Amino acid sequence: MKKNEENKQEQDVKGDDSLGDPVPPEIKITRRGFMKGSIGLAAVGLVGASSIPALKSLIPPPITRCNSDAADDRLVYKSQEGEWWDSLSGNFTRKEDFKINQSAIVWWRAKELEEELSVCEMTLNVVKVEASALTVIIEEEEQEDAVQSISEWGVIDDGGESVVMAFNTYKCPHLCCKPVFVEEERNSPISGIPVQFNFQCPCHLSLFDPTTVIDDSRASDDPNAGIETRPVMVAQLVEGPAPWGLPMVPLAERDGILVGRTENIDWLKYCGMR
Repeated sequence: MKKNEENKQEQDVKGDDSLGDPVPPEIKITRRGFMKGSIGLAAVGLVGASSIPALKSLIPPPITRCNSDAADDRLVYKSQEGEWWDSLSGNFTRKEDFKINQSAIVWWRAKELEEELSVCEMTLNVVKVEASALTVIIEEEEQEDAVQSISEWGVIDDGGESVVMAFNTYKCPHLCCKPVFVEEERNSPISGIPVQFNFQCPCHLSLFDPTTVIDDSRASDDPNAGIETRPVMVAQLVEGPAPWGLPMVPLAERDGILVGRTENIDWLKYCGMR
């Protein structure tokens, strides 16, 4: 009798051959097991996505953790061999350091960069231009007093004869390369027009004029950017594929040192900087 019961149990496990394939044993899935499996599959999916350019945007950006003790809104000269400011690297930036039509690359480490742009620091380009050469256009109207108008975003020097401004050369609005300031007179590689003292993107040759600062509504209308604050003041796009001009970073002066202001930090929310 006992042997018959054992045979019956064995038959129950193996299944009845006359009824088709054996029935698999029941698998019990716990909540913990389900979660572990889901996390494992998600990890495999992210690894696969990272190898496909079109899917990389699905991967969340890494969490930035900046050293709060190193945060400083004062601009500091960046070391760059062969440039006039290299001997000043590590020093705070002052308006009197610059000659007319001279620029320098500086570090900006304001604490708001981490929360708003997910970076700890970024490079800006500070340039001094002659006031008489400056044009400011807001809502398509040229301002009669360009110096007075630009004082909201730049620092006036030399008794009103010059203006110091900062621009975001950390990212070109086109495809996120780093524009550079070119002092030499040359012919534009796109149109052939003579150009000098302007920013040019080395990747696709977009040209930006820091002596013409405009309210570029295309920046705040761009669906690929996170810019909301108007007006967006930029160095005017002269030519090239960039969708709009090169945004300013408003400046102030504190104890003789140039400071990057952050109230318009959303002007920089493009190229993934948001």
